[in-house]
Amino acid sequence: MTRKIGLVDNDPFTLAALRSVLADMSSCTVAWAVRSALEALELCAGEATRPDVLVTDVSMPDMNGITLCRLIRSATPQVPILAITSYNLDVYAMQVAAAGAQGIVNKDDPMTITAAVAAVGSGAVWPYKSNGNGRSMAVRFRTAEQAYGSVEASPAAQAIATLSAKELAVVRLTCETLGTFAELASQLGCSESTVKTLAQRAYRKLGVSNKRELMALWNEGIMA
Repeated sequence: MTRKIGLVDNDPFTLAALRSVLADMSSCTVAWAVRSALEALELCAGEATRPDVLVTDVSMPDMNGITLCRLIRSATPQVPILAITSYNLDVYAMQVAAAGAQGIVNKDDPMTITAAVAAVGSGAVWPYKSNGNGRSMAVRFRTAEQAYGSVEASPAAQAIATLSAKELAVVRLTCETLGTFAELASQLGCSESTVKTLAQRAYRKLGVSNKRELMALWNEGIMA
């Protein structure tokens, strides 16, 4: 059985390297590779695009990997998740496990990445070993099935997950640039009236009434 792998990392060089590493595995194929956690969330929700394993970076600008894990695992047990990071694993291991992922590995260790993908894809977990620093850490990872039902995403993250791709784009640009509707329309390549309509829909779904409330919810939702 060939497993479909989904990759998400905001660094294009990391995505290219991961594609190369996983291409040598006869048991899997890269179904898609994206630079946005929000896009990965949408792909994982679609029956036709849902991967057999998701490999996600922990630190991304539009939504961190831990929140992404929580949103996916609170919704389904069908997507095993392997987290990757270039930082010390001890910093994130416990948070990633609590968010419902099945393991965490360093980006710079291709052999470990392929072994971990194979393990997670087969329904197992990738055992965690402390990175050292003079201390030991006992972090228990659970399978996707075991974690499902016990992981909850924050209300803010759940609200953001209800937005359509176009609504998300408007909200993200609003929070990141504080631009006017005309400026957002120029960046998105659509009319100002379209941006206004999308913004109104997003505000209603998120239960906010102004940019200050929107930014507060956005920051909570992508980092929670």
